[in-house]
Amino acid sequence: MKNVMKVFLVIALLVFSTTAFAQIRPGAFNIGPMFGVGVFEGNQELDEAPVLGLRAGYDFTKNWGIEATINWIPTEYEYLATPIMKDSQCTNVFNYRIEALYHFMPNSRFVPFIALGIGGQTIDYRGNLDGVKDRTRVAPDYGVGIKYFVTDDIAIRGDIRHVMAIGSIYHDLEATVGMAFYFGGKKEAPAPAPAAAAEPAPVQEVKPRVEKEILETGHVELNIEFDFDSADIRPQYESDIRDVANFMNKYPDTKIIIEGHTDAVGTAEYNQTLSELRAKSVKQYIIDKFNIDGKRLEAVGYGESKPIADNNTKDGRQRNRRVEAVLVK
Repeated sequence: MKNVMKVFLVIALLVFSTTAFAQIRPGAFNIGPMFGVGVFEGNQELDEAPVLGLRAGYDFTKNWGIEATINWIPTEYEYLATPIMKDSQCTNVFNYRIEALYHFMPNSRFVPFIALGIGGQTIDYRGNLDGVKDRTRVAPDYGVGIKYFVTDDIAIRGDIRHVMAIGSIYHDLEATVGMAFYFGGKKEAPAPAPAAAAEPAPVQEVKPRVEKEILETGHVELNIEFDFDSADIRPQYESDIRDVANFMNKYPDTKIIIEGHTDAVGTAEYNQTLSELRAKSVKQYIIDKFNIDGKRLEAVGYGESKPIADNNTKDGRQRNRRVEAVLVK
């Protein structure tokens, strides 16, 4: 009996330290061996003895199941051979029953349950003893147990049963451990793990043309067209100038040179002066309109000395009348 209780304790420790998914499956059959100890109450003169048996069951739902059990207890019957001397006789006790089981916590590896059943008990004294006859009695029982699922289909279990033979004032106790092997039934797939939220694709920052070209090449041609012989900035050409100012606000340690250029119409001296006026006009526009520190800006004129197109065509001359922003490195 003490050894059986130690086994119970070990199983309980395993159970309480483990959690998992549901293991009781509706529609599943199970079968397995059992062993333990049987204790006979009262003056039955039957010794405490090992219990060996077999169980088979079926689970109708997660909570409710039914189970058939048969076991054998090879014990000893003690009797008075003489008025002063006791003797013993090998005796077999057979228990067979059908029980209803109610499972608690069916959605875990650890499944405690209660059992209530009806069956029979046969005691075979295996000898001709005066006044002692073999007997078979109806024997209701009740008890508790635990199941610990090692895998989805294999469980270790521990049971205690109180057996009450009808027509007898004596009750018996069984404490057993065993295995249960499960077949069939509907296995529930574990709930899928929540899908990880997809990380948004990194937003590629679209840099304004002015910023992009300054960073890549160190300079950018501003989209500003001047009227012939003029340094005035028309409102429709403010966009690129604003982008230069935004670039300087984004990169506060940068300095920019504003370069003015002209076509080749007129004298070189005049064109030099005109290019300087155009560069200064853009610089001042940035200072006044966008509050950029003037110390970070420099205006330089190159006249007609750095053409980028043919001055012999109208389109070429228009392209040469330009302003560029150059990053100071």
